[in-house]
Amino acid sequence: MRWLDMIAAPWRGLLRGLAKLWVRFNVAPPEPERLDIPSAGVCYVLENELLLDEALLDAACQRHGLPRPGAEVLLGTSRNLFGVRRYRDRLVRRPLPEASPRLARLVDALLADPSANATLVPVVVFWGRAPAREDSWLKLLFAEQWGLAGRLRRVLVFLLHGRNVLVQFGQPMSLRELIAGQTRAELAVRRTSRLLRTHFRNARAAVIGPDLSHRRSLVAQLLTTAPVRQAIDDEVAATGQRHGRVRERARRYGLEVAADYSYPAILLFEKLLTWLWTRLYDGIDLHQIDRLGTTARDHTLVYVPCHRSHMDYMILSYVVYKQGLAIPFIAAGINLNLPMIGPMLRRAGAFFIRRSFAGNALYTAMFRGYLSAMLSRGHPIEYFIEGTRSRTGRALPHRTGMLSMTVHSYLCQPSRPLAFVPVYFGYEKLVEGQSYLSELSGQGKKKESVLGLVRSLRTLREQFGRVQVSVGEPIELTGLLDRHRPDWRRLEFSLDHRPGWLNSLVDELGRAILVRINAAAVPNPVNLVALVLLAMPKQSMVERELAVQIELYQRLLARPPWSIGARLPALEAPAMIQRAEHLGLVLRHAHPLGDVIHMDERRAVLATYFRNNVQHLLALHGLVACCYMNHRSLGLRRIRRLIRLVYPYVAGELRLPWDRRGLRRALNETLAGMGDAGLLRAGRNGRIWSRARAGSASTAQLLVLGQSMMPTLQRYYLVIALLLQAGPGRLRRSELLDLAQQVAERLSLVFELHSPDFFDRAVLSQFIDGLRAQQVIRVDADNRLHFDEALRAVDEDARQILGAQIRQSLQQVISLETPQATVEPEDEHDAAA
Repeated sequence: MRWLDMIAAPWRGLLRGLAKLWVRFNVAPPEPERLDIPSAGVCYVLENELLLDEALLDAACQRHGLPRPGAEVLLGTSRNLFGVRRYRDRLVRRPLPEASPRLARLVDALLADPSANATLVPVVVFWGRAPAREDSWLKLLFAEQWGLAGRLRRVLVFLLHGRNVLVQFGQPMSLRELIAGQTRAELAVRRTSRLLRTHFRNARAAVIGPDLSHRRSLVAQLLTTAPVRQAIDDEVAATGQRHGRVRERARRYGLEVAADYSYPAILLFEKLLTWLWTRLYDGIDLHQIDRLGTTARDHTLVYVPCHRSHMDYMILSYVVYKQGLAIPFIAAGINLNLPMIGPMLRRAGAFFIRRSFAGNALYTAMFRGYLSAMLSRGHPIEYFIEGTRSRTGRALPHRTGMLSMTVHSYLCQPSRPLAFVPVYFGYEKLVEGQSYLSELSGQGKKKESVLGLVRSLRTLREQFGRVQVSVGEPIELTGLLDRHRPDWRRLEFSLDHRPGWLNSLVDELGRAILVRINAAAVPNPVNLVALVLLAMPKQSMVERELAVQIELYQRLLARPPWSIGARLPALEAPAMIQRAEHLGLVLRHAHPLGDVIHMDERRAVLATYFRNNVQHLLALHGLVACCYMNHRSLGLRRIRRLIRLVYPYVAGELRLPWDRRGLRRALNETLAGMGDAGLLRAGRNGRIWSRARAGSASTAQLLVLGQSMMPTLQRYYLVIALLLQAGPGRLRRSELLDLAQQVAERLSLVFELHSPDFFDRAVLSQFIDGLRAQQVIRVDADNRLHFDEALRAVDEDARQILGAQIRQSLQQVISLETPQATVEPEDEHDAAA
């Protein structure tokens, strides 16, 4: 067939010229040369055998230095390129049923020569990325299987979407492995073609998503489903209203919820957001982003990012789109359904959800039906399991509503495997920073409005540094279901009945998502500067010492148990300090002996937000350092016992990943890392760990590291001291929580930085729940708290970590009448204990 290639050659040259003049394309992944495509023995596979797609593939290979199609004669074939879908080249073009002759010749060559091999690289060319709409006459007109419409469609697509083309390279495949075990060429070719068609089908679903129904058509379909019909009947029976009126109300609920995806709106948003990010940020850094493409090939994705800012969902949709994947449909609060703004968001894929479904069974049925329809069709979706933006920088407790409905919907229609994708966002400066400060100081949350949006445009004059987007390890739902209910595939489920065992599964899923979000954290310069300065009494430090402490933290984070050296900033420590100063987080006081970097109270309160983003990464190091506040040497067994004492509560607050066995390994790695950094010294074959003498540089660094966790331990001790002072059965949970918050605020006014972060009610509540979960306290029928000697044992161990001076300060504030304590001796007796 070489004569056909000779005839087609001039056309290819012409098409390359046209493509160069008109077409603008992106490549996914952005660096395809990292896919380990060999320099020889490569055969490219296109979904459609079209000359224009071949021309774009050739241009993409040339741009990235990859082997070019047509540059190699492979195993007797005329060109190292073929298409899975082929057409009879006549006026009316119809698909050919047989496989590509080039693929057949490749298979014949491999079966004849056991030492030969070829690497197939599947490539999809997307002309525009608009999902098709079901029941659309445009879909019928432009369907490629009909000759005239197919040719017309190619011309229109070239003209309309030539500026928005994506060339996606797939993972290289060994043809030898694909045909392994086959001895007949016909069966081997058929199997390879089937696998390639499956790959292209999954790739297309991942990039443009499945077919869309029109918003009104989808709502009309929902009204015919059994759960919605039953909800309408129940509402008619309960209220006595006419059936038609109740059905119309259900229809309005559906229109209130449903997205109205518009591809032109997506293109507009892509241009707008590109301009906006350039104005606001110095750049967006992506980490572990390849997990998206890998998981999207055979899973429907549910994006579950942390919620730090209103920018989160716009940034994630932008990043996903730029990675060549279908953008998710986003669950947005009904408060964002504003005039002009709501319709725009709806066209960009937002569907709206009320804060509460309580008492409205009709709305609940419509929303559940809509979510189930989206998931069963394979649409990626996105929501925030924390429910609202975190004002403190910590991960908020997960809410189970959307998670439960997602899992339940999948059980009812398990069409395509589901994977939850945790995503971490890290900011160097928050667009909402000032409003967060106001809310933390006691002012009410401002309601979203169009006027508020107009006022926020003033922020376009500011710079907000860089943004970190890090993809955590996805969680496959089927694995979780197999652990909780191995026989779930044989059971029948319905939307109007939720199984009882689902609650424990959803709770485990929510906790796992938060843990994996934190595990994906990326410390930026602002995080590290805040982590150090907030551990200092006056939030100030000599610049040289601050730089040394930051370098220490970088070394610790690059080692196990986290080993995140690849995600650390590329800047040197002095440059990080300058960046924090440039962004307005710190102030500089010039001095002949060395500049002092410090924060005033307003900056320090805001800095607690950025510290809390990454505090969990050095929490274990900080707890170990706290053990040495009042001791110079400690035995390994005693260190383990002290850490095990507080770890369940710290892990719950900071979303740490280790169980009891994992904690032992992580603690050993932490001690080894601190030893290598010169903070501790091992003795007696690792059974004793000691710090340097007081006043040494390494001890000063160790104490600063310990101070980063001291406020957390102080809060815990405060709650325990209040319980012990009141006695068993004297306080209800709400009374203890109120009292603890008041005393913590008083303590921050007298001794600490007056930051609402220290007396955060949610954190105190979580610790009380942790005491109950660990069976240290129990609640009676009257909701009063009881305890026994177990709480006193916790108090006694806490004394060993906090030391006499801190305990005395706490006791003074809460008016505890306890005898004066003495500082524990620093001798080898402590080490032997």
